[in-house]
Amino acid sequence: MGTVAKTGTGAFDPSAGQFIRCMPVDGRTTHIQVQFKQLRVVTHDPVALQPGNARLRPSDVTEEDVELHAEVQRGIEHSKKSNIPSYAEYILGHVTGEQVGVLPPMHLWTERELSIHQFPDQDGVVQHFLCVPHGLNLIAIDGETQLASHYHLQRDPTLGQEVKERLAAAQLSAVVHDARPALEARKFFYDLNVLGVKVNTTIALAMDTTDPLMGIVGRLSEDVPFFRGKVERISRQIKKNSLKVIKVQDLRQVVVNMVHGIAGVQYGAKPAPVDKVALDELETVAREWLTAYTEAFGAELTDRETCVAGTGTVLAAVGALGQSLLDAPAEERPGRRDALIASLAQIDWRKGDHWLGTVLTQTPKGNYTINGPKQSAYAVHAALSHDGTAAYRRVRHQPEPTSAPEEPAGESAA
Repeated sequence: MGTVAKTGTGAFDPSAGQFIRCMPVDGRTTHIQVQFKQLRVVTHDPVALQPGNARLRPSDVTEEDVELHAEVQRGIEHSKKSNIPSYAEYILGHVTGEQVGVLPPMHLWTERELSIHQFPDQDGVVQHFLCVPHGLNLIAIDGETQLASHYHLQRDPTLGQEVKERLAAAQLSAVVHDARPALEARKFFYDLNVLGVKVNTTIALAMDTTDPLMGIVGRLSEDVPFFRGKVERISRQIKKNSLKVIKVQDLRQVVVNMVHGIAGVQYGAKPAPVDKVALDELETVAREWLTAYTEAFGAELTDRETCVAGTGTVLAAVGALGQSLLDAPAEERPGRRDALIASLAQIDWRKGDHWLGTVLTQTPKGNYTINGPKQSAYAVHAALSHDGTAAYRRVRHQPEPTSAPEEPAGESAA
């Protein structure tokens, strides 16, 4: 167990290691408050702890460090790797005051036993300090992406030295678990990453007061008559007997796709760039487009059991159709909007085989299941708008084109 020394002004020995202000929880768990410039002394950049590329590692990162890290952490790859730049951008905005934010505590671990010391401050108030011996590095068993993002910011060549110093001086919090074997650290990794119940996307989006798109979504939910009082903001799915007609994340996706087209589905619940569009104009065009769509297909939107017009995948495609309205001169928008509605009015919105391969999949028992936006939004968008494609004709029950009959051999026009 960690030791607590007696209070004394003469006990401080800077050669013993890094002394970090802390609050002991138990003999092997300690909360610390630390600036990143001190935290980086007692940790490695998680990116440097990845297997392979040994020649690119800093000289103080050993193969033993890499192997120990692999025992208690997953690799930085795929979505975790791609999340580092966006997390770094969030940290930058939070630290510089450009946006309100919060950084959760990281969980750091070492097999070594650490000591806690008490020293009185200038007012005689006893303060606790965790001593991390020189050369010992703590490993993040939770919050590793945040830690990697802090290192990422210090490497960013686009940031000036003054900004980097401000980032390095930012106060961070962490929980240190010491004197625990790797097996316990692995169990903590499991507990921290699996046992918690993740908030669903609907609630998370509804709580985001900084996303400019959510501001637009909030006003659309009141300004579009069909949506007033009928936007689902809590549940992941709209219940069968609910009076709600659209989920808040689906309404947001409509707005995102009006800016980015059908490619906007890649953002999902993540922030989507809107810096190149006038938000007031986007809101106006979205309100007019959604009002027209809901007035034309309100019955189909309400009948979720029988029709597909209100599915998230179709709505994402409808939002992408609205991009052409946003891009058009204001005087041309009414005509284009009417043309889009006229084209959509030809569609048979009822569930059926004509939607297979787009918004629907059929199970071996013959039941239909709804495909999600990321899976099928492109196919649905083509069915709604790409005149001449098989899917376009199929959802409208239009006949397949027939080729002109060949002339009989030996005959020709006079």
